[in-house]
Amino acid sequence: MKIIFHSRYSCYSRFKIRSSEDYLSYQHESKIIMFTRILVALDGSEISRLAFTRAIEFAKEDSAELHAVVVVNSPHIWKDDSPANQTKSEADAKTLLDEIEARTKEANLKFVPHLVSGHPGDRIVSIADEIDADLIVIGSLGKSHLDRLLLGSVSSYVTQYSKRNIIVIRN
Repeated sequence: MKIIFHSRYSCYSRFKIRSSEDYLSYQHESKIIMFTRILVALDGSEISRLAFTRAIEFAKEDSAELHAVVVVNSPHIWKDDSPANQTKSEADAKTLLDEIEARTKEANLKFVPHLVSGHPGDRIVSIADEIDADLIVIGSLGKSHLDRLLLGSVSSYVTQYSKRNIIVIRN
């Protein structure tokens, strides 16, 4: 598993983060990074669940408020058989959010769910701006260059267009 930390602040780019443990130890030792609102993007895939697990770890470290966004893809934007379309209906999305909410209650964290529709990358960026998120945690399937060109990549879109700190979890 790889974690890529994208930051708009140069002081973070000097530290090479190889794992979530490195990141947490860097955060703990320096106390430069302090997150109050963390947004995690979920689509029901295994990698997004791993991203959620990491987001819980980050939220516990700073007692941060955890926001989860599930984007129900519009059929006009994504085909139903697209790998990016893990969450197929609003009912599936609500079930996913209920499951995630139960896990955050176990961790004693404040949880705010967001169920939206539209283009996943655009909606993740806009929700992060609306809530003034300090960090976005998102999973990436590690698509090839050709797949990204043809299908697009939500994590690539978010890292390109968001001005927030971003951690990309890769398998």
